[in-house]
Amino acid sequence: MTFDTSRRFAFATAAVAFVFLAATSPAIPIVWDEGEYLDRANYLIKWFKLIWHVRSVDGGLHVFSAGVIHDNWHFFTWYEGHPSWAVVPIAITKGLFGSVLQELTAARLGTIAIFSVACGLITFHTRATFGTVAAVVAVACLLTFPRLFSEAHFATLDAQVTAYWLMLWSMDMLRRSDPEALVRVGIMAGLTSATKFTGWLAWAPLVLSRFVTRERRHVTGLLVIIPVGLVTFWVVSPPLWHHPIRDIHEHFRLNLQRDLNIPVTFFGEHYDKDRSLPWYNTIAWLLMVTPLPILLLGIFGLVCCVRRRDGPSVSLVLNWATLMVVRALPGVPPHDGIRLFLPAFGFWCVLAGIGAQEIWDASSGLAERTRMVLARGGLIAALAANLVILARYYPQTLSHYNVLIGGVRGAAALGMEPAYWWDALDSDVLAWLNEHTEPGARVAFSSTANISILRGWGRLRPVQAPRGGVFKWYVLQNRTAYLADSDRQLLARGTPALVKYAGYGRTGHAPWDLNVPLLVVFPYDQYRAAIAGRLR
Repeated sequence: MTFDTSRRFAFATAAVAFVFLAATSPAIPIVWDEGEYLDRANYLIKWFKLIWHVRSVDGGLHVFSAGVIHDNWHFFTWYEGHPSWAVVPIAITKGLFGSVLQELTAARLGTIAIFSVACGLITFHTRATFGTVAAVVAVACLLTFPRLFSEAHFATLDAQVTAYWLMLWSMDMLRRSDPEALVRVGIMAGLTSATKFTGWLAWAPLVLSRFVTRERRHVTGLLVIIPVGLVTFWVVSPPLWHHPIRDIHEHFRLNLQRDLNIPVTFFGEHYDKDRSLPWYNTIAWLLMVTPLPILLLGIFGLVCCVRRRDGPSVSLVLNWATLMVVRALPGVPPHDGIRLFLPAFGFWCVLAGIGAQEIWDASSGLAERTRMVLARGGLIAALAANLVILARYYPQTLSHYNVLIGGVRGAAALGMEPAYWWDALDSDVLAWLNEHTEPGARVAFSSTANISILRGWGRLRPVQAPRGGVFKWYVLQNRTAYLADSDRQLLARGTPALVKYAGYGRTGHAPWDLNVPLLVVFPYDQYRAAIAGRLR
């Protein structure tokens, strides 16, 4: 297939990915961190507007002054130390489309656009190196892996760093040495690092994969890639423009000495920043949350890459293994599900594509046409099964666990968290609360950050209740690491008014593998009785 045809194929893939993700976005509720980044995006929108007309007294552009940047770019030296680049596309799409689309949908288009571009680039480069089937299956897996699917919508950082890391690998897997290619790789490395602190880890497989070839031209290419990457990182990070050394030091300090404590329940045990997850946690997560077809194809693809030992295969394995190893090290803080090592699952989808290509090619050598048709039909059926899995959990796809562990019900029975980011507070629950809460009554929530935003959007109507109004409901997310003793009493002995399960419209019943509450609404009197220890 010609270069132009491959390019059109890649553009078509990106377009399909964008339409698919954009169309499914409105039904997915706002999640925990999105409110924070929507607020920071508002500051960036204001800063971009200042560029065109505000100047300082001394003739310099006032908008580029240290004070104005500090007031509008809340990154690097702020409490969690995140870099700034990921919020730029969120701010751009929110500013461009916020007047015609719902605010959350408009902001999410930034993440969706970046992830869609990554799908296009993966298609282009993987197809040229491994084959058409590998490219198609890799992107299909990226879009139907339930937890990746959710993250690809959110106006947050994790799907973006996954997308940039995948694009960095795809651009560099052939390790071209011409200046234009090296500059492109350097720019992508800089953008990956500027998206989230995790992105700095992408440099390790990038450098190592060039050294293992033992070819001088591949190693000397780093003399271009590294400075271009560092300059790109600085250019797209305005908070570093005035005090780069001081602020980058603070950026690393905040990320390496993190004060934020995110507890997690893992196989019934409580872990936090003072007690690291066991070394096998990343492998366990891979086996539990990867849909079975993707898991099996990925294992086959991994074996194929290890056997082939060519440059692209070695590079792919190194990129996949990086976060699988880092997130298993002692002292690494816990995480929300797979969120903090999401790129590893993106690379697993590429491995699944390679595994599918190997099966497809092997089937062409079968003597009987019937066996070839069955082999290829089975592969297509496996991809279709991913869509069914996605549809069953949607829009609560963050709660997906595969059939090996018995779905979310089996995972909960083994002591895993059914929910963690409030994506169960969807339109079903909000509509019920609006309908069953009379004027003047109030609704209480267990720990969440976005209730005021939902009220501001009019999604949660009990908004004008007086400060001293009576609480009617207590809304509890079933995130086991955050449950107080009173919450556990409610779940064990309370009589809920509403139970929300994974899946669209599931508030009163659920199939056996989804039959575990993600969110429960209790009468507030029961909550008070649980606090007092009087719930029987």
